[in-house]
Amino acid sequence: MNRHDDGTGQDHGWVDPAEAGLLKQTFGAMAGGIDPASPTGPAATLTAMSRRVRRRRTAKLGGIGGGAFALAGALVLGAGQLAPPEQEVLLPGAPASTAEFELRDGYQPPWLDWSDLTCGMPVADLESTAPGWSVEAAGDLYARTADLGGEPTTSWGMASTLHEGQGALDAAPVLVWSRDGVVLDLGPDVFEAPGRLSAPLLGGGPDAVAAAGSSGSTCAPTSSGAEATYRAPLPEGDYEVRVVAFPQAASGDLSTVVSEPVPVRIDAEGAHGRGDPRDGGSAVEFPEPVKGEVSRFELDRGTEWTAAELTQRGYLSDTRMLITGQCAGGDPEAAFEAELVLPSTGEKIGGTTISCDGFEAGSAVEVPQSGGEAIDIRLSEVPDGVSRLWVSLQPEAPVGGEAAGECSASGFEPEFVPGSSLTGSTAATAGSIVLAATDCDTDALVAFAEDYGTELMSGAETPEQTFALPEEPGTEHYRTLAALLTGTAAAIVDEGTADATVVWPRVATEEFRDSDEAWAEVVAAGLLSAEEADAQRADGYQGPQVGMNLAGDWLYYSAGD
Repeated sequence: MNRHDDGTGQDHGWVDPAEAGLLKQTFGAMAGGIDPASPTGPAATLTAMSRRVRRRRTAKLGGIGGGAFALAGALVLGAGQLAPPEQEVLLPGAPASTAEFELRDGYQPPWLDWSDLTCGMPVADLESTAPGWSVEAAGDLYARTADLGGEPTTSWGMASTLHEGQGALDAAPVLVWSRDGVVLDLGPDVFEAPGRLSAPLLGGGPDAVAAAGSSGSTCAPTSSGAEATYRAPLPEGDYEVRVVAFPQAASGDLSTVVSEPVPVRIDAEGAHGRGDPRDGGSAVEFPEPVKGEVSRFELDRGTEWTAAELTQRGYLSDTRMLITGQCAGGDPEAAFEAELVLPSTGEKIGGTTISCDGFEAGSAVEVPQSGGEAIDIRLSEVPDGVSRLWVSLQPEAPVGGEAAGECSASGFEPEFVPGSSLTGSTAATAGSIVLAATDCDTDALVAFAEDYGTELMSGAETPEQTFALPEEPGTEHYRTLAALLTGTAAAIVDEGTADATVVWPRVATEEFRDSDEAWAEVVAAGLLSAEEADAQRADGYQGPQVGMNLAGDWLYYSAGD
C-alpha cells in the first residue's frame, strides 16, 4: 500500500463533479434560485432553479450583506447552456437526483490507486501498515451541512487522535464504513489539497484531528472515468466506522493506519454514533432558526444514538453578531467554549463561553469579515454529562427593514449559473457581488470595492461614484455587473503565474476572442447589441469586464468603451 505522491494540479474546469470541500460548499450557496436562508433548501430539481432568489432586503444583514454571499453567483437557469458538451451538467451542491446505493465490488477510487484498498474488500483486510503509527476515534460522529441555497450538502466528521511513527501525516484521515464485514465506503479524496490537518468541530480536545467523510459513498460511483461522481448515500442501517489515516514516509510512499471500529446507525434523520444516554436535557428545546442566522450547532445525547450537526445557513455581514446558546445535563456549573472558525484555515475568529445551567444565554461579538466563507462553530471540549445543547451565530439586531431603492438591476432575471467562476473563492466573490447588485445595495458594493481595492472605470472613479444611486443615465452598472457574472463565462489569463486573473466575459481574452459562442454570450446577456458585437470582432471585445485573482479578490470593473 505505497505510492509516491506526485501532487495534483488545480482543476479549472467549469464544474467540479468530485468532492471538493470549499468549492462544493460555495457552489451549494450558488445553485439555489430560492431563498438562500431557507431551512429546507429548494423545491427539488434542476428545472426548479429557474426561480430567482427572492430574499432581497428581508434577509439582508447589512453592510457587505450576509445574503450577498449566500447567492454566490447562483441566480440560475440553465447550467447546461454554459457547460462544455463533453462534461456532465452538474452543479455541486445543487439539486442532483440522489442515486440508489449499489456497491461496485472491486472498485478502487482513483486517489487510492497506490494501495490495496478496494470496495467490497473484507474489513478484516483493512490493516495498519504504517510503522509506529496508531489512530483512535476520539469523539462523536457529527454532520456538517451547508444549507446556503440549493439542495443542502452534508459531510461527516469525527475527532481522532494519532500517535506518530515514521514519516508525517500530510492529509486528513478519512472515515471508512463497513457492514457485515464488507467495506462499503472508502472515504473522500483527501489528497486533492494536502498540507493542513484541521481540528474537529466536536470533541477530542486540543490535539485531536478531524477525520473526514462524505454523504455519497465512494464505493458506488454514479459516473465513471477520471472525474467520477459519488452521489449515492449508504442506505439506512447499522454500520461500523473506522478512522483511516495515510502517513507519508520521507521517500514519498504512503501507507495506512486504521482505528478500531465505532458503531454507527443511519436513519431518516442522518448518521448517529452510539453512546451512553445522558439525562437532564429536557430543559433544552432546539428553537427555529431566526432570519439571518449564519451557523448553528445542535447536539443531542439523550438517547443511545447521538445526533450532532453543524448547519451553515448564511454568511457574515458587517453588523454586530450574537453567539447564543443553551446547554443542559450533568453539572449545572459546567461550561464549554463555542469557537467561530474559518473552514479553510481553522483560524478562530471569535467565540464565547456557554454555561450548562439550562438557561439560554449569549453575548454580542465583533467578528471580522470571512472573505466569502461560511463559518464553522467548533465545540472542542463538551462536558461529558451534557445531554443537549445548541449554539447559534446570528445578527444581534433583528434582520429586516425597508426595501432598497430601484436600480438598473431591479427585476433582473439571470440567464445562467456562473459555474465558470473557476475557483471557490471567485465563486463566492462573484455571488456576493451579484446579490448586492440585484438588491440595489450601494453600501455593499462600495464596501466590497473598498475592501478589495477594486479599480473602477480604469481608475477614473471612486466606489461611491460608480455605485451612486440613482445611476447616471446610460451607465447601468448594477445590471452590467449582474449580467457579466451570471450571463457570461469566465476564462483565466496568465494561468500558472502570480498574475493569473479570472476575466468575465471570456470573449475579452485572447483565447476566446474568435469564439462564436463567447460573442453570443455577451449579446444574450445584453452587454452588447448584435450590431455592436459584429463591429468589435475585428479589433476585439471592448465592452464591460470584471477581473478577479484566483483568491477571489475583485481586481477591476470597467464599463468598456
